Amino acid sequence: MTKTTNYEISKKLAEIGFKAGNWAEYVWAKDEDGDIGCETKGVIGLRWGKHEELCESYDLETLLDALPEKIKVGIDRTPQSKFYFDKISFGYAKEPKIEFQFYCRIQESESLADTAGRLIILLESKNLIKF
Repeated sequence: MTKTTNYEISKKLAEIGFKAGNWAEYVWAKDEDGDIGCETKGVIGLRWGKHEELCESYDLETLLDALPEKIKVGIDRTPQSKFYFDKISFGYAKEPKIEFQFYCRIQESESLADTAGRLIILLESKNLIKF
């Protein structure tokens, strides 16, 4: 299975109004027994019977596509920070020193999709991106 955002991050992305296009391939849903799981929409529709779709779940590629290449910060929003990604974190940094301003460290227990989701949530909370 493709790694997608966990339920908590998916739920928070939905709360801030994040949508990737018109349709996400994966969705978190609750079945009639109250069990919550993540599957493709096609599998849930065919195999789960009665279910309630809770929120969409996103893969890394979808989230990276949604992140801007640069963000403008500061009072007049002229200084720009560019997107960077390395083995321990990703986020936005000013050049030429590559000093990160807004970033999320990759945690051992989470997928890269979760890290990208946390970065989107962070940027939205700082009013740097809107949905």
